[in-house]
Amino acid sequence: MIVGIDFGTTNTLVGYVDKSLRPQIIINERGSRITPTVVHFKNEKQVLVGELAKSQMLIKPHQTILRVKRRMGSDQNYEIFKEIFNPSEIASFVFRKCKNFASEFLGEPVEKVVVTVPAYFDDNQRQAVAMSAKLAGLQVVKLLNEPTAAALAYEMENDSEKIILVLDFGGGTFDITLMRYQDSVYQVLVTGGSTSLGGFDFDQVLVDWIVETVKNEKFIDLSKDPIALQQIYNHAEQAKIDLSVVAETSIVIPYVALSPEYGPVHVNLNLSRERFENLTKHLLERAKQLIIDVLKEASLPPEKVDLIVFSGGTSRMPAFRRIVTELFPNSQILSEINPDEVVALGAARMAAIIDGRLKSIELRDVVAHSLGVFDDDGQFVPIIDRGTVYPTIATKIFTNTRDDQDKVLIKILQKRDEELVELGDFQLTFAKKWQKEEAAIAVSFNITHDGILTVTAEEMNTGEAQDVTIQGHLAEIRVPTPDQARLSLLNKIEVL
Repeated sequence: MIVGIDFGTTNTLVGYVDKSLRPQIIINERGSRITPTVVHFKNEKQVLVGELAKSQMLIKPHQTILRVKRRMGSDQNYEIFKEIFNPSEIASFVFRKCKNFASEFLGEPVEKVVVTVPAYFDDNQRQAVAMSAKLAGLQVVKLLNEPTAAALAYEMENDSEKIILVLDFGGGTFDITLMRYQDSVYQVLVTGGSTSLGGFDFDQVLVDWIVETVKNEKFIDLSKDPIALQQIYNHAEQAKIDLSVVAETSIVIPYVALSPEYGPVHVNLNLSRERFENLTKHLLERAKQLIIDVLKEASLPPEKVDLIVFSGGTSRMPAFRRIVTELFPNSQILSEINPDEVVALGAARMAAIIDGRLKSIELRDVVAHSLGVFDDDGQFVPIIDRGTVYPTIATKIFTNTRDDQDKVLIKILQKRDEELVELGDFQLTFAKKWQKEEAAIAVSFNITHDGILTVTAEEMNTGEAQDVTIQGHLAEIRVPTPDQARLSLLNKIEVL
């Protein structure tokens, strides 16, 4: 059976479609529907994942890793017990944990998965997630954008045309996807959002406020104390959650630290929802602007949006929901499914569709970031613009820039906002030496229906050509495997 995994910044969930063809969440060995995306190194040979790992954050924060999703695709590594681990390797322990409890729950080995990723993730980030699953012994049959998965969780009652806006506001990212549904076809119109805006940023504002308040009152900087700071993070997150259902809450942390002047330091603060919303006003305004930007890009007025789907725990915040209600007063809000679970349930439906157990649907996605190459002046030249529906093919003609040139280097890039992300490069070599501006080099980008990008460079006069395949947001993932020594080291670490 193929299952769906929602690998989240804060929590990870696994879903499947049962015998009655209903998507369900698989409970873990502790009987919980969610597994915290936290990894704790108990020693060199054992790691804890989930609730047990989270409970160790206060005692051994330097051996505990959380929010690894925010580092996926980056070169930021972790040093634990003098061993260096990259983000994919850390995340692989989470995937291995999911594989173990899902196999136990279903009574059969779980080997194939649909894994969700933020729609705004670039190809390097997507590949890093795919690598994590592969290191856990899982075959990723599809990487599915999280907002699309959330929409799939709501089975449309009829085939009439609907414009759907999915607002996936999780712990680490805010994904916005505008799509059209008709006749079992989901056509993505525009994607937007941010991979650096999520619930954690709201937590951080509260943490800073608590630390600054204590510093002013007790003249002690709790940010310098890792154990105290971790306690503050835990209570800040809980206060944020509480304020989604009550108008006021208390943040009480007894004996958080010891001050030479005041002795034991206690935190005892009252926090109203109004104050919390004022403290985080800049984050809410940023979220609002991102939604407006997506509508502008689609040239779609708010009244044309028929359905709104909330996903992610941060979408529960009353202030955020007020923003959405004010922007879309005439839209129907779908809220029957727990926003923490909706992505995993959508991934489960997609897994069952691939497995042939549910009626097939068609997904037509768009390129989330512009794709192009560097020219000889070091300038980014787009070849496929963001928002282009794929499959698609695009070509641009270049020439050589100096005399006696017998090769050119093609550097492939993806533009995310104003940041350029390198995806790969290859060299086109000529049989002859061209004089300046004599060659005619056609660079073609071809994205297939399942998201595989092939880049080809051809000298049009001679027919000399070279190409490279970039495995991006794929239906079927084929990623390089680490060397055997590294695999052996990872496999020797037991996941508890």
